[in-house]
Amino acid sequence: MSWQVLKREDKFEGSDRPFISFSPAHIAFNAMFTRIAAISSEHRVTIYADPSTFRLGFEFHTHGRPNSLALSQASGHKKGIKRSGLFCAAQGIVNQCPWVKIITTLPPKDRRFYDPKKDGSKWFIQLCPAFEVRKARESSEIQSNAVGIYRYVRESGEVVYIGRGDIKKRLASPDRKDWDFDVIEYSLLGDPDEQIKWEAYWLEKFQKANDKLPFYNRVLGFSKNSG
Repeated sequence: MSWQVLKREDKFEGSDRPFISFSPAHIAFNAMFTRIAAISSEHRVTIYADPSTFRLGFEFHTHGRPNSLALSQASGHKKGIKRSGLFCAAQGIVNQCPWVKIITTLPPKDRRFYDPKKDGSKWFIQLCPAFEVRKARESSEIQSNAVGIYRYVRESGEVVYIGRGDIKKRLASPDRKDWDFDVIEYSLLGDPDEQIKWEAYWLEKFQKANDKLPFYNRVLGFSKNSG
């Protein structure tokens, strides 16, 4: 008999690193982060967004401001020790930003963003562009100047290609006419270096999860010159 360890995929896995995590209803600040940021449930948070870089900023303060959110203590006990993490209700915030809302649909471990950075009075995190725009393959609504990262998805949900560059031009390429997919999902990114970075990020995640690349990436091969 050969025993194998089953890997944890649940959101309750602990970490000794500071992080900020997302769910459809809340943004949570773990205990390590609350200690580093020196915040408590007496604070409020104002949230800032930079859609061009997929970053969120958090400014904590002890006085009321328009559009600020209350922080609440995480409830429950673990081994007799009360959790010291905090959270804020964030459904309204999340729904304003499709690139944030898509994060809440990812597996729990991919909704954590570690080691927030301090910039003046704000703490910020870098979110991953996660293909928040979804269009049918035949859609005429894709902007002619749209560039970024994209993926082709079959009706079954299978991702068959991950690429980058000119989204509409690549979609209309004659050599892709016979490719089998139904939907294109993409994130807009103007910086070519960022396109390379995030294309590689999603290809690596796909390969780790599936022990292979998406079908058309395998057929064509992948390099830094792919798109």
